[in-house]
Amino acid sequence: MRARIFAGILILLVTSHAAGSTPVRPPASISKQILVFVNEYRRSKGLPALQPNSFISSVALGHSRDMLTGKSPFGHDGFRDRINTISGRLGKLHVAAENVADGPMGAREVVDGWLHSPGHRRNIEGDFRLTGIGVAARSDGMVYFTQIFVR
Repeated sequence: MRARIFAGILILLVTSHAAGSTPVRPPASISKQILVFVNEYRRSKGLPALQPNSFISSVALGHSRDMLTGKSPFGHDGFRDRINTISGRLGKLHVAAENVADGPMGAREVVDGWLHSPGHRRNIEGDFRLTGIGVAARSDGMVYFTQIFVR
């Protein structure tokens, strides 16, 4: 099995695979654990905790599912559309970023991977207030992770 951590991207907004593998429902606790580990790290740096947002999480989950099913390639394709969807619900956003990863990992491994990547760590340490996390898994153990950050 492989694991990939894809460099997050940061955008300023001035206005508003394997065929035949069966998707499975990962434990909801994985998303919660990711948030706990990210917020523990932020607190260790003197940063405020990110607040979870269920709508942002639903958008993140949609991207993880799209990567899982091959509807979208692994990465950030469609990021601007996801942010436009979020801003349509939450109002004007000033800054947004996204981290993605895939592989047979748990919450600790994916957060550790992001923290060892300068671009992902910059997103985790960024001046964001809200976050959403979506995790999608296949029966073969492959897991896709998306975390969206907004302010």
